[in-house]
Amino acid sequence: MSSNQPGIPLKITVIGGGMAGLSSAIALSDINPNHQITILESNASLSELGAGLQLFANSTRILHKWGLTPTLEKVAFQSSHLSIRRWEDNSELTFNMNNPSSTWLYGWPQCQIYRPDLQKALFERVKELPNVSVLFSKSVKSVDDKTGTVHTVDGEVFEADLTVAADGIWSRARRCLPASKDVLPTAYREHNYRAVIPRARMLSNTTTAPFMASPEAKLWVGPDVFVLGYTVASKELYNLVVGVPRASEGVPVGAWNHPANIETMCGLVSEWCEEVRELASLVQEDCVSWTLGEVPPLPSYVSESGKVALVGDAAHALLPHAAQGAGMAFEDAASLAEFVGYLRSGEAEEVSKVMGAWSQFRQARVDHLREISRGTATDMTLPDGDIQIARDMKWSTIRDAQRAQWAELGLEKIKEKMIREKATPDPACKSTFEPGGRMWVNGYDVTEESRRFCRENLGGQ
Repeated sequence: MSSNQPGIPLKITVIGGGMAGLSSAIALSDINPNHQITILESNASLSELGAGLQLFANSTRILHKWGLTPTLEKVAFQSSHLSIRRWEDNSELTFNMNNPSSTWLYGWPQCQIYRPDLQKALFERVKELPNVSVLFSKSVKSVDDKTGTVHTVDGEVFEADLTVAADGIWSRARRCLPASKDVLPTAYREHNYRAVIPRARMLSNTTTAPFMASPEAKLWVGPDVFVLGYTVASKELYNLVVGVPRASEGVPVGAWNHPANIETMCGLVSEWCEEVRELASLVQEDCVSWTLGEVPPLPSYVSESGKVALVGDAAHALLPHAAQGAGMAFEDAASLAEFVGYLRSGEAEEVSKVMGAWSQFRQARVDHLREISRGTATDMTLPDGDIQIARDMKWSTIRDAQRAQWAELGLEKIKEKMIREKATPDPACKSTFEPGGRMWVNGYDVTEESRRFCRENLGGQ
């Protein structure tokens, strides 16, 4: 349990059994096991579909707090680094260290995980909590923004002291809040092809077989396309993403599992290096197309009464280029629990004040992360030319300095040097390729920052 005071016990309804909803239930139960929490999930069961996710230290520290480290160690993979390569000849432009330097710099490891494995881990944790129940096939019709009361399509009514809406990018709950009722997701100028390739298929190809034994994740950057690949599911699957910075006709925003045209995807990389071409050739019918979308900045993540709070994609669907979609859902959940722990009564004025403060706290970080994600996206798909050459020269300087240090100093002295010279968190950075930007994103401890904000703005404790 958190060292923060647990606050008053509440009756809480959580809309959505995805990562944001399950995480919210876990975090709220962790802060106060006397909360009575009901999760309403519209589907008949948890989704078995999905792709790979990268979890950085700001996420893994939260998952550890929730008791999930043993599970992650079984199903996730910790890569040594992300190797960033040129599209045409596979030459390495630079690399970002992941492990063990993530633990050295940020306190917790980076890992790669198959989305269904992560959702299952969260669900199994929820089932261990006696104060949380999950109801499937419960589609929400409406939410009362003043009282938090939820009405389902089948006529049931769920009254609560607090309703947490984790119902995704097309959130129905968001449309029930007067301040955000007209806010709709907007398509970004990019779509992704996504696939997971079974281990046996990867090993059947002499070019791709070594990828399954490699400790590195790979990112190929090229004109108007990037390709990302890494192992997941205890190295039984290889996750592949082909990103294209233009809209895809006919694929609705947020529909991440729309069937893709594999020939079109392969055609995008037909003149790329052999490694990328061979990876693409292994993709079969399980390829999907995903039109990236964002939820524009909202006036608030909570209703005026404070009785309804939006979390995850319902509040702030972001581009995936900072690899923080799941991370922001975890941070939302963990911080929401800390703020709810500051409630000393159910009085309307106090609920509105505390929840409004939580919205202010989260919006500041999420809105800046939105800009970082956009900046990273631009770096990955520059056309060949002067700007690309300047980028590659900057990256190669970083690469050469890192290689020289590793050769000269060795593991232990590198560790000492990295800890001694670690970057200061720099919110002005516009890309996670910059050390200060990575520190601001990955080194963030949302629990401690939430408590600090509460002490300074809500007083006491």
